[in-house]
Amino acid sequence: MKNEKKEMSFWEHIEDLRKHMIHSLCAIIIATIILMNNKYIIFDYILFGPAKTDFITYRIFSKLEFIFFGMNHNPIFFFTKNLEIQNRKIFGQFNMYIWTCFLGGFILSFPYIFYEFWKFIKPALTDEEKKYSRGIIITVTFLFIFGILFGYFILCPFLIHFGYTFRISSIPKNIFDLSDYISLMMHSMLSMGITFLFPIFIYFLTKIELITYTFLKKYRKHAFLMILIIASAITPGDILSTIIVLIPLLILYQLSLYISFSFSKNK
Repeated sequence: MKNEKKEMSFWEHIEDLRKHMIHSLCAIIIATIILMNNKYIIFDYILFGPAKTDFITYRIFSKLEFIFFGMNHNPIFFFTKNLEIQNRKIFGQFNMYIWTCFLGGFILSFPYIFYEFWKFIKPALTDEEKKYSRGIIITVTFLFIFGILFGYFILCPFLIHFGYTFRISSIPKNIFDLSDYISLMMHSMLSMGITFLFPIFIYFLTKIELITYTFLKKYRKHAFLMILIIASAITPGDILSTIIVLIPLLILYQLSLYISFSFSKNK
């Protein structure tokens, strides 16, 4: 099979890639249809969850505040009422419905999409590379899902809370626009899901010898500055939200150092 792949022409490779892309697109469409048939669960219970006062993240942090600061402390992560979200466009809700279900379909089918991508590149790998790559699909799926959950349960509540409580004056009321709210939720989750795949990128770059452990260790301070910039770009810029994102990114970089050290030929 490996020799057959090497003898394939350019257009045969394109045809093979097209087949995998069609399979991935079909998976996204199927997942999108499933989500479209469960819109009340997707919106009322999941996406609008952080807009409610009883969201689990707010309850956990309220309990932690009570444990560490006592009853006399004014709670920080607390809403007196559910957030008000409005739609100001005629087809605003319908457009958000289609767009959100499609992105949700991509998230839901991401493990299968990566599986199709892996099937395309796997024949080009050597037997040793295939041996080291065992479990790659499970690892990618775990990191992506973990990033999505981090974005949903940690990052989104902090961003929403900051956006709602920040005031330039007592006159304007913070009533969120539907498109802004949904965009914030989807952007936060997807950005975290992709960011948490950073160790996988380091693994492949190390295997093809574009980077080494020595390089990553030498420019660690520069990497810290870049990570800080990324964390600031993802968050609205307040110190607390930036730290919340910065911590897992630093952990991922340290994990990438370990991965590069383990698989680098020129350490």
